[in-house]
Amino acid sequence: MTQLIEQKAPAVCHAMRVFEEDYRAVGKDDLARMLALLYLIREFETTLLDLKDENLIHGPVHTSIGQEAVAAGVATALRKTDMVGSTHRAHGHFLSKALMYYAPEGFQPLLDPITPKMQEAINKTLAEIMGLKDGWCGGRGGSMHLYDGESGNLGSNAIVGGGIPLATGVAWAQKLQKKDNVVVSFFGDGAVNQGCFHEVANMAALWGVPIIYFIENNFYAVGTNVNEASFVQDLALRTLSYGINSVIVDGMDPVAVYLATRDACTRMRANPFPFVIEAKTYRHYHHAGRLAGSAFGYRTKEEEAQWLEKDPITAFPKKLMSLGLLSEAEDERLKAMAKDALAKALAFCTDVKDGKRYIPAEKWPAPESVLRHVRCEDDVFAGIQFKEREDFTTFRPMTYGEAIAAATLRNMERDERVIVLGEEVANLRGGPYGATKGIKEAFPERLFNTPISETGFSGIAGGAASAGLRPVVEIMFPDFALMASDQLFNQIGKLRHMYGGRISFPLVVRTRIAIGYGYGGQHSMDPAAYFALFSGWRILAPSNAFDYIGLFNTAVRFNDPVVILEHGLLYAEKDQVPADTMDYYIQYGKAKVLREGKDVTVLTYLTGVAKCLEAAKQLEAEGISAEVIDLRTLDYTGMDYETIGASVKKTGSVLIVEQSPRSLSLSGRLADEIQSRFFDYLDCPVGKVTAPDVPLPVSKVLEEFCIPSVARIKEAMAIGGRHQF
Repeated sequence: MTQLIEQKAPAVCHAMRVFEEDYRAVGKDDLARMLALLYLIREFETTLLDLKDENLIHGPVHTSIGQEAVAAGVATALRKTDMVGSTHRAHGHFLSKALMYYAPEGFQPLLDPITPKMQEAINKTLAEIMGLKDGWCGGRGGSMHLYDGESGNLGSNAIVGGGIPLATGVAWAQKLQKKDNVVVSFFGDGAVNQGCFHEVANMAALWGVPIIYFIENNFYAVGTNVNEASFVQDLALRTLSYGINSVIVDGMDPVAVYLATRDACTRMRANPFPFVIEAKTYRHYHHAGRLAGSAFGYRTKEEEAQWLEKDPITAFPKKLMSLGLLSEAEDERLKAMAKDALAKALAFCTDVKDGKRYIPAEKWPAPESVLRHVRCEDDVFAGIQFKEREDFTTFRPMTYGEAIAAATLRNMERDERVIVLGEEVANLRGGPYGATKGIKEAFPERLFNTPISETGFSGIAGGAASAGLRPVVEIMFPDFALMASDQLFNQIGKLRHMYGGRISFPLVVRTRIAIGYGYGGQHSMDPAAYFALFSGWRILAPSNAFDYIGLFNTAVRFNDPVVILEHGLLYAEKDQVPADTMDYYIQYGKAKVLREGKDVTVLTYLTGVAKCLEAAKQLEAEGISAEVIDLRTLDYTGMDYETIGASVKKTGSVLIVEQSPRSLSLSGRLADEIQSRFFDYLDCPVGKVTAPDVPLPVSKVLEEFCIPSVARIKEAMAIGGRHQF
C-alpha cells in the first residue's frame, strides 16, 4: 500500500499568456524603452558580426540575435539598483542593464536623445569586445567576460552555469545587508543540467534568497537539442522539487518577459525567495558567428523560418502599431537612434583608411598592463604594524584549535561583514572539530550550516564576498575543494584579473589537512600546490596558535581570496599567545627562521616544522648545523625569497620537506625558483623530501611509510649538510 506524500511547500509552475490589455497597461513609455533596447541590441550585434568578418574582433562572438526580447523585457522591469549576472551570450543583457542604469530618470526614447553617459556605455561595451583599452575591463575580458559593477552588471561568464552560484551569493548578500535589491541570473537550457545550478537553487530556497533564475531556453546547447539533454521539456519544472515557483513565458515577446520579471520582483521584495522564469526563445544563428544552425545540420531551414516569423525585431513593433501604441514615425526614430549610436561607437573604436576600417594603435592596451590586477593592489595594511612573538612580553596558553575559534570570533566582533559558513559549522558544539566554538552563541545570525554542496556554498560565498561581505568558509577536508574547483579557481581565483581589477573577493577558506589519521586517499590531500596553480589565491599555513591568530587577522583584512591550511595533528598542540590582545597581524609573505644554522637550509610548513626541528637537533651531534625555516606563506607570488635567499647564501644547500606526494607538492616549482634565483650560491641541487606518488592508504603501516618521518628528514638533512644532493 502506498500513500501520497504531501510536499512541505508545494511549488507550482504557470504558463503566462499576454493579452492586448496587458500591452496597454504597461504603458507607452516602457513599451518604447523595450523597443529601443531591441533595436540597439540588434544593431550592436549585427555590427559585431561585421567586425568579426573584418578580422577586427579576436576570439568568439556569441550573439543573441532573435533573443533580444528577453534582455529588453528584463532590463525595463528592473530598478537601477537591481543586478544581473550573465553567460557567454551576454551582449544584450549587459547592454540593456547598462543603458537603463545610465539613462537619466524618466528617460523617454521617443522624445529624448541618447545621453553622453549612455553612449559611453555603448562605446565601452564595443571597445571591450574588441579587446581595446577603453573597454570596461581594459580589453582583457572581451565578449564573454563583461563587467560593470556600477550599473549592476555582475559579470558575464564563459563557463556554462559558472556564474549562477556567484549571482546567488550576491543576492544572498542583499538579504543579509537588509537591502531589497533583486538579482537576475541569466543562463541557457544547457546550464540547467549543471550540478552547480541545482546546488545553489536548493540553498537559495533554504535561505530565502531574492534571485530570479532566468532560463533562456533557445532549445539548443550549441547543437544539442533540449529533447536530447533533458527528459523534462519544460525546464521551469526542474526546480519544483526545491519548492521554487516558476513561470513559462514567450521569450520572443518583451512584454511577457517584462510582466513576469516585474511581478517576480514585486513578490521578492516583500518576501525574499527565489523564482524561476523560463523564456522559450530562439537564436537565429549558430552558437557563434553568422551562419544559421541549419548549415551545421542540427536543425532545419523550415524550423528557422517558422521562428523568424516571431522575430521580436519585426513582430513587436508590428504588434504595437496594430494597437495604436506606436506610429511609423516613432518606429523609424528608434531605429535611427540605434544606428546613430552604433555609428558613434564604431567611430570611437576604429578609423577608416582607403575605405577599410582598422583599429588605431593607440586604442590597444599596453601589453605590460596584462600583468596588473591579478591581486588587489591597494595597501590594505596602511598604518598596521606587523608583529612577531618577540614583540610581546606576557602570554597565555592556547591550543591551535582554540586559536582558530578565538580568531574567527574576534574578527566577527570587530567586523560585522564577517560571516561563517560550511558543513556542520553550527552543529556539534563548535563544528566537526571545534573550530567554530562559541560563534553560535555570539553570532547565530552570521553562522550558516550548509548542505554537502561544496560547489554551491563556495560559489555563494564568492558572490557574497564580491558584494561586500567577508565570508569565512570551512571546507571540511581539502580533497573536497576538488568538488568546488570551478568556483574556487575558474571563478574566484581569476575574475579580478579578467574583469580588469574592478571586482574583489575578500574571502577566507579554511581547510583541515588529515594526513596521519588513516582517512585514505580521498580525505588526505595537502592542497597547497593545487591552490598555488592559480595566482589569484594567497596561501597561508600557520604551524602554531600564535601564528594562526596573526595570519588569520591578516587573511580577513585582504581584499583577495586567501586559503588557510590547517593540520588536524596540530589542533591539540599548546602554544603561548599574547595575554592581552588578539588584534595583531603577521606579515603575509614573511617566513620565520626557527633555528639558525650554517650547513643546510630546510624549508617546511605545518607538521613538517616540528619534525624538521627534531631532526636538526639530532644532527647537532654529528656536527651538521641545519637552519630551519617555517615558510608560513606558500603561494609562489608571496613566497619569502628574501629570507630563503639570505639563508642559501649562508649555507649553500637547500632541503624542502613536504607531506604531499611528489607530483602534488610545491617542491618542484619551489626548487626550480630557488635554483634560478640563487644558482651562484648553491653548492648542490635542491633536495626534496615528500611522500611517494601514491594516494595515501588507510593502513597505519602503509600510511606511516608514506609520510616523511624524522628519520627520513634527518637522513636527507645530513646529505644536504654535506652538500651531496
